[in-house]
Amino acid sequence: MKTITKIIFVLLINVCLTAQVKDFPKLSGNDLAGLTIVREQTFDGSSLWGYINGGADIFLEYGFDKLMLQEVETGGLKIKIEIYKMSSPESAFGIYSVSHFKCDELSTLIKYNCLSQYQIQCSAGPYYISIINTNGSLKERELSKSIFEKVVSKINGDEITLPQIFSNDIFNDSRKEIKYFKGMLGVQNRLMEWYDYFDGIEGFEIYVLPAKVNDNTVYVGQIKFHIDSDVSIFLNRVGMKVNPSEKYSTKESGNIFRVIKMLSNNELIFIEGDNGSGKLLDSFKQIW
Repeated sequence: MKTITKIIFVLLINVCLTAQVKDFPKLSGNDLAGLTIVREQTFDGSSLWGYINGGADIFLEYGFDKLMLQEVETGGLKIKIEIYKMSSPESAFGIYSVSHFKCDELSTLIKYNCLSQYQIQCSAGPYYISIINTNGSLKERELSKSIFEKVVSKINGDEITLPQIFSNDIFNDSRKEIKYFKGMLGVQNRLMEWYDYFDGIEGFEIYVLPAKVNDNTVYVGQIKFHIDSDVSIFLNRVGMKVNPSEKYSTKESGNIFRVIKMLSNNELIFIEGDNGSGKLLDSFKQIW
């Protein structure tokens, strides 16, 4: 009886693992003519360390589920495909937002993507996808694009909805630079300007956009704290108090101009930019 139970248990595990692999929008052998899959491997939260030692922490901070790794070859070309399944579309967008840098072009297939000479990155539904070639040749780039198109065509997940403030036309030229943070590792990597404001605070979410407004460099953030009392800690650190009746406050300090608008007890808009522009406040009053 014990032997039968063990067999059933093993079979159930195999069925679950197979189902998990099928969840991925991965390439299959007949997706692209002449393409051979030479490696396919999955990683969970513990085995991810063995694949990206030193880089796993930030994925776990955002909410990592599984990674599907595929390596493919055709005509002497080699491409690596990393499909990270995150805990939510927001988490996938977050890791994408802090992982991509200069983009040579953008695809119209999905909203959030970045194409460069050696890599294609995107977030789609709960997936962050990275497609990497070796030499950056034209043939490799074209093959990477074909793989990208095939993989994203298999994803039906919902896109994230950015906070309303970022839909304003004044951000049209910079909106693609928006970042999403869920912890201090992300802030440390891509938002050191605000590191001291959040150091030691456990639970928060930040959407932030570095932008040019009226020729001023401005960081526009919508911040949600998981604990209401952390709002007071943040306000103290930026040296501001909020007018209870108007729910917003402004401050000039040295070369810095700051604006805060409270949205709820634990959520606010925070704007920090170069000093010398009262026009900033006028601009943002129009969009909140």
